[in-house]
Amino acid sequence: MDPVEIRSDVGAKQPIHFGDEGRPLFGFYHPPREGHERGVGVLLCRPIGTDLTRSERPYRHLAERLAAAGFACLRFDLSGTGDSGGDDADPRLVRWWMEDVGRAIEDLKARSGAERISLVGLRFGGLLAASCAASRGDIDSLVLWSPWVSGPAFVSESIRLHQLYLKIESDLAQAPPMKADGQEALGLFLPRAAIDDLAQLDLLQLARPPARRTLFIDGGNVAARDAMLARLKDLGAAPELRVHLGHKFLISVAHRAVVPDEILLSIVDWLGSVYPGKVAASAPKATPAIAGPAGEVPVRFGERRPLFGILSRPDPAKADRARPPILITNAGSVNRVGPHRLYVKLARRWAGLGFPVLRIDLSGIGDSPAAPGTRENLTYPPSGLADIAEALQVFGGRKAVIAGLCSGADFAFQLASRGEGMAGAIMINPRTFCVLDLAAVESADSAPSAAPVEDVPRLLRRSAESGVDTLLLVGRKDPGVLYVDAHVPDAMKALAAVSGFRRVDVAHTDHTFTPVSVQEQVFDLLSDHLLARY
Repeated sequence: MDPVEIRSDVGAKQPIHFGDEGRPLFGFYHPPREGHERGVGVLLCRPIGTDLTRSERPYRHLAERLAAAGFACLRFDLSGTGDSGGDDADPRLVRWWMEDVGRAIEDLKARSGAERISLVGLRFGGLLAASCAASRGDIDSLVLWSPWVSGPAFVSESIRLHQLYLKIESDLAQAPPMKADGQEALGLFLPRAAIDDLAQLDLLQLARPPARRTLFIDGGNVAARDAMLARLKDLGAAPELRVHLGHKFLISVAHRAVVPDEILLSIVDWLGSVYPGKVAASAPKATPAIAGPAGEVPVRFGERRPLFGILSRPDPAKADRARPPILITNAGSVNRVGPHRLYVKLARRWAGLGFPVLRIDLSGIGDSPAAPGTRENLTYPPSGLADIAEALQVFGGRKAVIAGLCSGADFAFQLASRGEGMAGAIMINPRTFCVLDLAAVESADSAPSAAPVEDVPRLLRRSAESGVDTLLLVGRKDPGVLYVDAHVPDAMKALAAVSGFRRVDVAHTDHTFTPVSVQEQVFDLLSDHLLARY
C-alpha cells in the first residue's frame, strides 16, 4: 500500500505507525518546508486525559507552523492513548511512555535526517519530555509548556478535578465503581501501578540537564515554577521564562476553543532564534513499515479534496461478509479518537468481532482540512453529509452502519431518516436531530421552528420501517433527547412497538460517558446489539 499523505494550503503531513510491532505508535510526520530546512527535528510530546483532547488542534497548528519554518516535526500519541496501540489500563503505562518518547526520537531522526532534536511538551507532556530528555542526555533543546513538575502533583490534581466534577454532576457519583485498582480522572483511568510509577517522576530531582537550552512557558499559576527554573539553571540547562497568561483552550469545549496563537508564535520564534540558520540535514534513513494496532491503516479519501480516517480491518479469520462495515463520525469537534478515546475502543472491539470500522474526520475537524470557503472546527461542517458520502466509498458500495456520538448521532439520524442504502444507524446522545446547527439549538429560542420537534419520532419510525436497523442510546438526562421526550412523549414511547427500532437509556452518566464503568457498559450494550442484529 502506498504511503498516505494529506496536502493542504498549510503544507503536507504523513500519518505513520512506528515503534514496536507489538505496540505500534501512531503519529503525523510534518516534513520541513522545502528550501527552508534547518536540520533540526522537533518532537511534540502530548499530554493525557482531557488535556490531550483539548490540545489536539493547537498541537496540529504548532506542527504546521514549525514545518513551515523549516523544522521537521513529529506529533504522536503515547501508548494507550489516541490512535496508538496499547491498553490504557495496563500497569506498564508509565514505563511504556518513557520508551515511547525514545522511539519517537529515533524515528524522527531517521525519517528527517536531523541530528539535533528539540522536545516540546504541554502539561503532562512537559513532565514526560523533561524526564526522558534527562535520562538520555542527547536532547539539544526543550520547551516546557506549563508543565507538571512531578507525577504526584499531576495525579493529585487530576483526581481532585474528577471529584469536583462528581460534586457538580452528583448523579455520576452513583455510577458503579471500577473493579480494577486505581483512580478515575475525568474519563481517564489511572491504574494503581501507573500511579506508583508516576511517583518517581519529579523534575526538581533531575540529576543532569535535560537539554542544552530550555524555554519555560508559564500559562499562569504553574506550581513550583520558580523552583523548577532554579533547578534548570543549576543543571546548566539555560532556562528562559516567557509568560503567556490564559490557556482557555484547556478549559473550553472543543468547538468553542481558540487556538493559542500567541503561545505558538512564541515557541516557533524561540526555536527559530536557537536555530537561526538554514542547515541541510543528513540523508533520511529507510524507516521500516510497521503495521497498525488491530489491523488499522490510515486512509485518505475524497475525490474533491483530501479527508482523513483510520480503518480497522478485521482479522481475515474473523471477518464475516454478512457483517456490514461501520462508519463512525466525529463527536462535535473532537477528532476521530472520540471523547475519552471511546471511538478507538469501539472500533477495535468491533473489528475483533468481524466488522470493518472506519473512523473519520469531517472537513475542518482533526486532520481533515477545511473545505474551501469554510473555516475549521465547526461542529456541523457544511460539507458533512457530502464528506460521509465520500467515506462510504471506502467500503466499495456495501451497505454500512453509521454510528456517532453528539453531532455524529445527528448525522446518523439525518442519513437513517432517508434510508439510502444503509444497514443501520447507531445514534448516541444526539444533540440537534433535524437541525445541523448547534448555535441555533442552544439559543434562547431553543429549536428553530423550521424543524418541528414532532419530526423526530416520525423520522425515527420511518428509518426503522424502511429497513434501517435503528438504535438510539442515550443518557437519561441528556439534553437532546430530553427536549424531544418533553414535547412529544407519546410519540416517543410509541416507537417501542416499531420493529427495527430500539432505545436504550443509560443511567448515571453525562453527555460523553465520563464514568469509566459506564463506558464499559456502553461498549457491551453496543457490541451485543450488533452481534444480535448481524
